[in-house]
Amino acid sequence: MNRNYKWASLLLAAGLTLSACGNSNDEEQSAAAPSASSSSESTPSASPSGESSANALSPIQQETLKLQEETKKLQEAIEKQDTEETKRLGKTINDVWLAYENSVRQTFPLEYTEVEKYEMPIFSASAYDKIDFDALKTTAEKLQAALETLYNAKETTGSTSELLTKAVANYKVYVEEQADQLVAHTKTFVEAVKAGDAEKAKLEYPQARVFFENIEPIAESFEDLDPRIDARLADVEDESEWTGFHRIEKALWLDNTLEGMDAYADQLVKDTEELQAKVRTLDLEAKAMVAGAMELLNEAAISKITGEEEIYSHTDLVDFAANVDGSKNVYLAIIPALNEKNTQLANDLDAQFQLLEQTLRGYQTNGIYVAYDQLSTEQIRELSDQISQLSNLMSQTASIL
Repeated sequence: MNRNYKWASLLLAAGLTLSACGNSNDEEQSAAAPSASSSSESTPSASPSGESSANALSPIQQETLKLQEETKKLQEAIEKQDTEETKRLGKTINDVWLAYENSVRQTFPLEYTEVEKYEMPIFSASAYDKIDFDALKTTAEKLQAALETLYNAKETTGSTSELLTKAVANYKVYVEEQADQLVAHTKTFVEAVKAGDAEKAKLEYPQARVFFENIEPIAESFEDLDPRIDARLADVEDESEWTGFHRIEKALWLDNTLEGMDAYADQLVKDTEELQAKVRTLDLEAKAMVAGAMELLNEAAISKITGEEEIYSHTDLVDFAANVDGSKNVYLAIIPALNEKNTQLANDLDAQFQLLEQTLRGYQTNGIYVAYDQLSTEQIRELSDQISQLSNLMSQTASIL
């Protein structure tokens, strides 16, 4: 991360998806939903039978049953590896969720976060020509589990501060998971580097990078590990002290040789493992998380947007998407406070996250982003404007924490 913009970003005011697509008529839509008695196979605890039983269900439960039905159909399509049906159901699931997500977010913020985590990847996969059925099967299973929890959820009587504490704790679990994946994928990347397999290393490079970029909102907590892992050539005074991903990126795409990279590769594994251990000791606070996300989004809109982050590989869109996703997870963690103090801001953030994600998806082919240097000036400007707007909205959350 380029630190030249750090404090400037904070002065702009303290940062990955989703539209408050649920309308104010969520409950009307829910009331119009088919009787919940049509399905209890995926929700054994419901077992509704007959109109009176269905009427006893809340609107959220009724819509959740519908979503479980569609997800079960998706799981069947995945088992058959039916691409067209899988894509159709991915879009249907998104439509059902958008119809009542606002109500869920306001009533069950923690459960909302879990559903959102697994619903969006399923929707994104519906746009791919080639589907990874194994990965999607796992995601669908996790979505069903999250929906089961939502169906059985009881409206909390806890205070906003208690909910916020739980949400921040959940965010820390997310960070730990990302750090674990960072280590695993970095090792795969390093194996290719040390084997001299440049083509495989180029494929693995963005796969590893995404997990570091996802947790950049709390990069301040990494201390000197951040520059050791993520410094660019322009960030260092002495090139001989330059280490990390971008040092190897230059060797792969500019120097076209991996000679002499073994030592840098080994150090990168050690540094990511040290980071993995460090995140487990962090004591995270909502205000600092928001400030970090806002700072990161500002940096993305002002400096990363120039292509300076991945100047050799041009995989910048991977970084942008990961930064947005990481910032989204910060947003999800502060939903309890937003629900209490500024629901309109929550709606606006939802809408902006979804707009930005939609824009980024437009630059994917089968889940792979195009090279950043293929974007036009107008497309880059659009991205910058959307990221800036998201940063401005995130900055407004600081006053409610």
